[in-house]
Amino acid sequence: MQDSDHVPAQETITLGWSLFEAIPDCVHLIDAQGAIVAMNRNGMCAFDIDDPDALHGSAWRALWPDASRAAIDIALAQARAGATGKAQVACPTVKGREKWWDVVVTRTASPDGHQAHFLAILRDITEQVTADAERAQLARQLQAASERFEKIVSQAATGVVQMDTEGRITLANERYCAMVGRSEAELLGLSVIDVTAPESVADTLGAVERLKAGANGVVLDKYYLRRDGSRMPATSSVNALRGPDGEFEGLVAMVLDTTENKRTEETLRRLADDLAESDRRKTEFLATLAHELRNPLAPIRNGLSVMRLGGDNPAAVGKVREMMERQVGHMVHLIDDLLDVARISGGKLELKRQHCDLKTILASAVETSLPLIEAGLHELTVDLPDASLALDADVTRVAQVVANLLNNAAKYTPPRGRIRLAACRDGGEAVIAVSDSGVGIAKDALDSVFDMFSQIGRTVDRSQGGLGIGLSLVRRLVEMHGGTVSAASAGANAGSVFTVRLPLAESGACEPLVRVGAPQQDGAAGMKVLVVDDNVDAAVTLSMILDASGYVTRVAHDGYEALEVARAFLPRVAFLDIGMPGMSGYDTARAIRATPELAGMTLVALTGWGAESDRQRSKEAGFDQHLTKPVQLAVVEELLAGL
Repeated sequence: MQDSDHVPAQETITLGWSLFEAIPDCVHLIDAQGAIVAMNRNGMCAFDIDDPDALHGSAWRALWPDASRAAIDIALAQARAGATGKAQVACPTVKGREKWWDVVVTRTASPDGHQAHFLAILRDITEQVTADAERAQLARQLQAASERFEKIVSQAATGVVQMDTEGRITLANERYCAMVGRSEAELLGLSVIDVTAPESVADTLGAVERLKAGANGVVLDKYYLRRDGSRMPATSSVNALRGPDGEFEGLVAMVLDTTENKRTEETLRRLADDLAESDRRKTEFLATLAHELRNPLAPIRNGLSVMRLGGDNPAAVGKVREMMERQVGHMVHLIDDLLDVARISGGKLELKRQHCDLKTILASAVETSLPLIEAGLHELTVDLPDASLALDADVTRVAQVVANLLNNAAKYTPPRGRIRLAACRDGGEAVIAVSDSGVGIAKDALDSVFDMFSQIGRTVDRSQGGLGIGLSLVRRLVEMHGGTVSAASAGANAGSVFTVRLPLAESGACEPLVRVGAPQQDGAAGMKVLVVDDNVDAAVTLSMILDASGYVTRVAHDGYEALEVARAFLPRVAFLDIGMPGMSGYDTARAIRATPELAGMTLVALTGWGAESDRQRSKEAGFDQHLTKPVQLAVVEELLAGL
């Protein structure tokens, strides 16, 4: 029979071991010296221990790897001191599986009540530690990604702005801040509408509503409002920020400043408009040129018919001749203006300056324009100062400027109008003013009257419109002299005033304006002249004129014939056309210069090509002079008289 006091103790021990084994965690019973006394079944499974006696009696700290022993020693020491020792350490199983443990060590009395034992409860927290490590790694990656994103955004050349669901700014990079002229601190919390120009508010709100309704992104051309009130054009690519379930969480916009693009577009648009206007003016100019050239041709043709039908009627022939000379002079003036504009545009026109008196130049200009003024029955008033106004100028070109202005006044003033030419000194400048009582100039046309191909006729028909190059030529010639020209008018039918300002020269004697009269006929007698032109009419008529003036002439119509005639005729001078078929005028001149018996012959290029490069080329080919068609008889006679 068992002792009655022994039975409850045995049951208590049995119950204790049952509880020991039932604990789901790993439980180690450790003696006072730190040796393992017992380990429950769950602990053995957790440590992959197959033999229950394998660790019995071994040091508990020996179970742990070196990296964990310090923490284990501290926990055990705390338990010895009566506290609860705790540690979270790694320890592999006996089969090498890496595990993490949450360790709690407490002291407990032995059954005899004297010797202390330690109870160590180890909970497997491997999954928790692994999860924590993964979360920490993910957090580090997210932080790094966030830092990279912020760095990219902050340094982006494009503006970046982020907004919440209400459109309030939560992020703005440096570029965006610079665009709208505000700091990030000022922008944070502002509504995007606060930085939107009034004309773009409706489009901006509409884009936000579309994004809230489900659109992923929109591209919006809009104007932003800077702090100083100025407007900035931009293209905004706006995208919705959405949560895991697609819920709307805000907006992010990439903003591209399109100021330069707008400026470029405006420049291109302006250039296109200018090109279209230039093309329109060119087309109108060509039509006007054809009209202006046909005008004198019609009376010339009619005059030829009158001469043919009138026979030898001297009065009719004289009247027709005067008309033809007048009309041909008009055509020559048109062509000369075209050539002058071409030379100036190409930088080929050179001024022949001399010290001269302005009054002498103005007298020449009036003489040139007087026939047109008288034809309109206009009253001309000339108001000049008594004192001399000296210029260092090209006499011919300044006279051309004033004559053009007088001609314009005569053309654009109704019959029996008033024209006034005045000059005076203003400081260091000579001021020339040509005013009229004509049709006037509309206010919006004042700035363009000096443009190439610009018609100033306004209310008159095209027959009076001119080529639209006269005033352009005036401005260019005046500017070449260092002066300015301006136009003023009170409007339609209020007349106009053109004012030219030219710098005065230092005082000094002015060179006289030399006028060359017709040469004496005595010098022409017997001089041999060869005329070479593939245009038969041009060659024959020039030959007839020279014959009538006492010269002896021969005619050839190509370069080969010219060489044969020259060898037999031995002329003193030859007028050669340049653009002949077969052998050009240049080739003919070179051939003549290479012929010994023709040495000393004067060669004159008579051609429609009058550019400076054409003159240089003719000089290189051996020509002595270069005249452009149609040449005036006085020029030909002056040239021949000088030989």
